[in-house]
Amino acid sequence: MIENKFLLAHNAGFDFSVLRWTLDYYNLDFPELQYACSYIISKKVWQGLPAYDLKTLCQINKINLKHHKAESDSKACAELTIKALELSGTNSIEEFPDKLKTSIGRLYNGGYNPSNTKREYKAKDLSKIVGDPSKHNIESVFHGRTVVFTGTLSSMIRSEAQQIITDIGGINANSITKNTDFLVVGHQDYRIVGEDGMSSKQEKAIKLIEKGSELEIVSESEFLKSI
Repeated sequence: MIENKFLLAHNAGFDFSVLRWTLDYYNLDFPELQYACSYIISKKVWQGLPAYDLKTLCQINKINLKHHKAESDSKACAELTIKALELSGTNSIEEFPDKLKTSIGRLYNGGYNPSNTKREYKAKDLSKIVGDPSKHNIESVFHGRTVVFTGTLSSMIRSEAQQIITDIGGINANSITKNTDFLVVGHQDYRIVGEDGMSSKQEKAIKLIEKGSELEIVSESEFLKSI
């Protein structure tokens, strides 16, 4: 029924991971199909809402919904997506990456490509973070080293962590390069980074490590122990 079709789901990362695991469990081949996530699409079209669950979005857009009833959920997801495509002027699947900043997911025999989106933000000018020389710690693993953060930290906001690195005598950076020494990984929103749970920074870091880089990926808890 879904072979060579284009499918939509709200929080598609969850639904398609369940589908993949189920097919793997029963040793069944993946179907050939493309898909997208109405949650991700909605965040691009209706920006600044307090929540993006299907019930909230349907209330805002006056779409009839009997929540958690499969037929009603499916119809509501379809109506919501049609409205989002109209508002964004998206007329074809090929326009998703440009107009909705959303990649098309794909399942195929032997693997998959996730449907995800990239955050749009202006990189912070880290040179404006001024450290306290009296707090420099030459014994710290971060002293004189270049540090990049990805994800959301639970113990503090990112700017506070970057201030700590500068105070120690470390160097903050926005992106992963061959000069990066540490990547500190916080909580990742799978609806943003995709189903593998890794940000583009983490993916790039892993590729550099595979090529012989001494770059080290550390968790938030490891970061806290080292400051």
